[in-house]
Amino acid sequence: MREIFDFLTLHPFLSGLLIGLIVSIVVWIKGMIRMRSLRKEIASLKESLYTRMQIETKGHMTRENEVEALRKQNENLRITVRSLQNKPGRSEIRQLHIYDRAVHSMLARAPGFAPTWEIVLKEAEEEVQKSETGITAFFRRVFVTQQALPKNGEEPKLIESEQKKEE
Repeated sequence: MREIFDFLTLHPFLSGLLIGLIVSIVVWIKGMIRMRSLRKEIASLKESLYTRMQIETKGHMTRENEVEALRKQNENLRITVRSLQNKPGRSEIRQLHIYDRAVHSMLARAPGFAPTWEIVLKEAEEEVQKSETGITAFFRRVFVTQQALPKNGEEPKLIESEQKKEE
């Protein structure tokens, strides 16, 4: 070992070169260790990013499916509302509400109209109640529907024409 030391002291260039090589090998080994740890960190970050993207994609797909289901439900409800509005009898109920508002407005504006209206209304309610119960309702359902139909090209009778004949 003494000989190597003497050789290096006699040749200062070689001793500097040897020290430089040793320092560069140490730095290179540290760099390799650091690069290895950075590669592991990059791999774990990539895995973390991939996992996060999968979770976000699933959440996004779930939201899209939910929005699509809500759109379908909304459309079904819209169709149901339209069909219920067009259901037979709806226009009559609407017309009844209009008449009801008009009658209440008339009651408020015309003071002499109210007592007569109340009497006529009670008579009409009693008449309808009698026609809905008992034998009268049965006869009305069976015979009135057949008489109301026109026979062999005859014109159906209008209420106005019957009133004119009675006068």
